Amino acid sequence: MDWAQLQTYDDAVYRNLAADDYRGALEALVRGYQHVIVGFCTNMLDDASLGEEMAQEVFLAVYRAMPRFRGYASVRTWLFAIARKQCLKVIRNRRRRSYFENTQRDVIAATAHRDPSPPPGEDPELQLQRVKHSLSKLNKAERALLIMRYDTGLPFIDMAHILGISVASVRRRLARALQHLREVMPHDA
Repeated sequence: MDWAQLQTYDDAVYRNLAADDYRGALEALVRGYQHVIVGFCTNMLDDASLGEEMAQEVFLAVYRAMPRFRGYASVRTWLFAIARKQCLKVIRNRRRRSYFENTQRDVIAATAHRDPSPPPGEDPELQLQRVKHSLSKLNKAERALLIMRYDTGLPFIDMAHILGISVASVRRRLARALQHLREVMPHDA
């Protein structure tokens, strides 16, 4: 890599940042450094497709950070510091996920699949009555969540919007409501 050639892109970035033209600064960075950052991320993550994806994340992070860039470091140093930080975050998350999967493998395997379907001979009407009766034992919030998701088929994002909470909160509350429903539902059918 001929770093001297990249100086023209660095100069364009400085000019655009001085004029508060962040889009122009980003375009100059991408034109000059895209290939280099993709290679850097690919090597850090040891995965070509993930390297390309992370390069996009890096440029997005750079764009968000542009208003705070003060020029204490060179553009190149600043850009690679952000790229390194983004890649280390992915590596750290990968390790956490791997650790969690390894330590919780049995729990995940035991809870990943739904309970088996009722025996084919069970009357669907009787099953529906059991579910309705069990729903009546839940509190209003749990009942509403279950009905929104399974009766009306609302996506999680819509449920989150309706309830004014995050999608993650909807998922957690729905999981708790399902668990509570399983607990109150009679098992002797």
